[in-house]
Amino acid sequence: MVGSELRARLTAQCDRWLASLIPQDQFIALVAVGGLGREEPAPYSDLDLVLLHDLSPKKVRAVADSIWYPIWDSGIGLDHSVRTVAETARLAASDVKVSLGLLDARFIAGNEQLAGEARARIAAAWRVNAATRAEELQRAAFDRAAAFGHVAYLLQPNLKQSYGGLRDAMVLRALARAQLIDVRPEARAAIETLLDVRGEVQRHARRATDVLRAQERAAIAASLGHEDGTALLRSVNGAGRTIAHAVDTAFRRAATRREEDGGGGLRARLRRPSRLGPVREGLAKDVVRHAGFVVLARNAQPQHDPGLLMRVARAAAYADLPISSFTLDRLRIETPEELDRWTDEMRHDFGALLAAGPPLLRVWESLDQHGLLTRLLPEWDHVRSLAQHNAIHTFTVDRHLLQTAIEAGVNDIVVSRPDLLRVGALLHDIGKGLGGDHSEIGAGIARGIACRMGFREADCDLIELLVRHHLLLPVTAQRRDLTDPRTVETVIEKVGSSPVTIDLLHALSIADSKATGPAAYSQWKADLIAELVTRVRAAQAGETIDELDMIDDLATDLISAEPDEMVSVAIGRAPGAYQRLLVVLRDDMATSQVAGTLALSSLGIRRARLVEVDGCRLLDHIVEPRFGSMPGVDELTDSLNRVHSGALDLRERLRRKAVSYDRGATDLPRVRWIADAATNASVLEVQAADRTALLYHLMCAFERAGAQVRSAVIESYGPSVVDTFYLQTADETVLGADCRHAVEMELQRLGWS
Repeated sequence: MVGSELRARLTAQCDRWLASLIPQDQFIALVAVGGLGREEPAPYSDLDLVLLHDLSPKKVRAVADSIWYPIWDSGIGLDHSVRTVAETARLAASDVKVSLGLLDARFIAGNEQLAGEARARIAAAWRVNAATRAEELQRAAFDRAAAFGHVAYLLQPNLKQSYGGLRDAMVLRALARAQLIDVRPEARAAIETLLDVRGEVQRHARRATDVLRAQERAAIAASLGHEDGTALLRSVNGAGRTIAHAVDTAFRRAATRREEDGGGGLRARLRRPSRLGPVREGLAKDVVRHAGFVVLARNAQPQHDPGLLMRVARAAAYADLPISSFTLDRLRIETPEELDRWTDEMRHDFGALLAAGPPLLRVWESLDQHGLLTRLLPEWDHVRSLAQHNAIHTFTVDRHLLQTAIEAGVNDIVVSRPDLLRVGALLHDIGKGLGGDHSEIGAGIARGIACRMGFREADCDLIELLVRHHLLLPVTAQRRDLTDPRTVETVIEKVGSSPVTIDLLHALSIADSKATGPAAYSQWKADLIAELVTRVRAAQAGETIDELDMIDDLATDLISAEPDEMVSVAIGRAPGAYQRLLVVLRDDMATSQVAGTLALSSLGIRRARLVEVDGCRLLDHIVEPRFGSMPGVDELTDSLNRVHSGALDLRERLRRKAVSYDRGATDLPRVRWIADAATNASVLEVQAADRTALLYHLMCAFERAGAQVRSAVIESYGPSVVDTFYLQTADETVLGADCRHAVEMELQRLGWS
């Protein structure tokens, strides 16, 4: 039993039980509010009850206790109040949240006349004050949106609190009771969808919760008859989108009513002299502002003006006003259903719409809700409410694309073709969910869209390239040695020699990272991408790309200081929370021992590079303290000396640390050799579950196989890592087939228990 049938059964059971608790000889009435009041209870939700009475304080306390104690004893959560009808009416008039809840009051048992009187007084007051109180409800809704996001776009939405959720459905119904709006059939269906899912969320969790967790989607989808968890999420996102659009419209109509009333209600309107209707203000050709909405001019002819839809959208975004529902319906009915090729005017207006910033979201949603968006972009149908399957993403695919377009307009990277950047940002993930490499698939789709938009051939080529290679810079910057000339050469081979292209890709990479979520963007990542772009642009200009000179002042001072010491350490600054850690080895200490010592000191290594200078080895690391603060130079130096002398058993200490912090055995790492990716080195990419001293164990395996690490790039993705190693023989050449095989065998022999 699920959905409305489950809610009806729960309502009936609760009503019968609660009615059995009510004394028959008292002038009282028990009414339910909240979910039970609306006959929409969820399996583990609290009961919200109001006991109305006309009794003395002493007598009502005894009656109330006889009702509340059995409920508490049952273990069911209870939110309760005891009031007279007059007290209830006064409280509803003074507190909009209380008023909103009491509108759903439903008689359970006792004196029905008492309950009816209370409901009538609450409803009458609400009809008079709803337009004014709607402003408070709107502020509360926006606060919830800031705290809980939007149901329409989240991968794990809160079905109650997120914007477009069941809280807003309650607001929608309340405004409809004040005759400010009608709840359209699609909105009612959307509310039913969220109620059905919320019921199953609580049943599967066996507790009161409103969050649709990713790990629970498949089971809930099966209960409700959806194909899979992705289909379920699309249904939920779509329902949230519909409710949010409806409540946005309701708030706007309430605001218009307030403006018409002048804030004084009916009596104030009657005292004011009559006046003409709201003034119309021109916004674009055949597009005007009227009564707080964007509407068509009287003489507009949508059937003969294919660019009118785009002008309306652009005007609404820049005026930051909603498009009236009547206008949207008229555009849907009267504009051509198919647009084979856009006019130049349409393309320019679309580019301006994408440049409008956050107001783009509301306009886009309005077009989508009224079936107009797919006339412009039929391909949008596939990505609408499409779930992401990567934990670092915050939004569904469609919302991520819109946010990327917005971020592209606000980052600090100046490009010569911002129109191409915004279109590329909007379409960069358009190939997701179609199987295969979404970048390759999306590139072909994006080219078709660009051609339909009327871009010239060269611009279509560039948009196609942006979509195909939108991950090139971040992946290269985070997984390759930027100081190796071959890294830059590989990028240029893919994107060409035009500085315009690399600048567009740079801006798109940053916008994409910011739009993905907080786990995907950091200043460290941005700095890496910027360094790569600087090197690529230098190469495009014909400058020689030499390896980075690691011997800066900090390194020089460290090498020259205390030349008789076996180990020297220095700490310098690095971006964000990272630190630069230099280690000079003047003896035969293995580099793996350095990695192990840093792991023992709870330092995560993000980058590492090795160079030989004046008969010693310089290891240059970028590190991040995993816990607490950075250890000092003396502490690290002492630890390294003790490891080298054997006074500190590194392997045993790391084993004990792993027992405390690791979660048992893990899978063996997956390895991939990257051909032709380095100068005089073999590049190995290792994917593995993160664990204590992972880098130490990997480097020990390389040493046993006869390979030495020239540099390493370490990248964490939650519980897993992707490490890239530049390996050489003792003669500083690429590894032969036998050595590569030996490396693979040593990695397979690693003990992870």
